[in-house]
Order: sequence, then structure tokens, then C-alpha cells
Amino acid sequence: MSDGYERARERRNILERLGAKIPGLKGYLDRELRREVDKMERDWIAGRLDRARQAVQEAVRDWSRSGNLANLDLAASLEKLLDRFANRVRHADYGHTGFFDAVKIYEPELERLYEFDLALIEQVDEIATRIEALPKTASEPALRSLLEAVEAADRAFDERATVFEDVTRKGA
Repeated sequence: MSDGYERARERRNILERLGAKIPGLKGYLDRELRREVDKMERDWIAGRLDRARQAVQEAVRDWSRSGNLANLDLAASLEKLLDRFANRVRHADYGHTGFFDAVKIYEPELERLYEFDLALIEQVDEIATRIEALPKTASEPALRSLLEAVEAADRAFDERATVFEDVTRKGA
């Protein structure tokens, strides 16, 4: 996530760069930039989950057309879970507080959130890759394994709120 922040920082327009020179305003701009990068990161993760869900839908269509109707209930459960998970990620709390918020989150605490988010990105990417490699038949073991992986990622995402609360307390 730090790389994304640095890239976003380099792309600032002239007004933002000018404001960054003004004491007090620089911190505000940096925090807002972090908030924007966090939102972009969560949108990317949610988009990756959406694309994985669409790949499941395409696989279900192919399986149905070929008469392979076994385990479509598992595929439907996987599809629903991916949709729910994507929406949870998309609408999660920001990874940084605003300038005028009562509680601030500072660099050391942010690193903890970034480590969590990086692990989440890797987990979601692995799930999406496995979905894209689904066999041509509705394999029960493959679908069950994917369901378990998505459920584990969803449960791990619950920890983000805990990490966020802990980080907020320490930053206060």
C-alpha cells in the first residue's frame, strides 16, 4: 500500500503540491491522499471479487449447457458469498482518519493496516486465480474448497475491524 501512496503522491497536481508546502495543510493533504488510496485499494479488491464471481457465473452457464447440473447449488453459494464479500470490502471503514476527525491514525499504526490489506489482496488474488482455473465439470471438491477459501477470507476480513479499532485506540 505504501507504493500506491507514493505513486499517488507523485501524481499530485500543482495546487496540491503548493498546498503541501503550507504547514498544517501538508498533513491534511497526506491524510486525504491516504484515504483516497485506501478507497482505491478496496475498490480494486472488490472489483477482483466481482470478476471472480462473473467467472463462476460463466462456468455455471457452461456446465448447464453441457448438461452438467451436479453441484450447481455449491456454485450458487460460492457466487452469493463472493458478492457479499465484495460488498463488505467495498463499504468497509477507511484505513485513515480525516484531518478534523477526533481520532488520528499515525504511520506505525497505518503499517499494521497496510500489512493486513496486503495479505487480503494476496488471499483474494489466490481465490480468483483458482476460480479462473475451475475444471470443465462442476467438481464438488473444487467448489467446496473454494467455498472454504472464500469463507476464510471473509472471516479474516472481520479482523480488519478489530485491527482498525486497535489501531484507532493506539493512535488516539
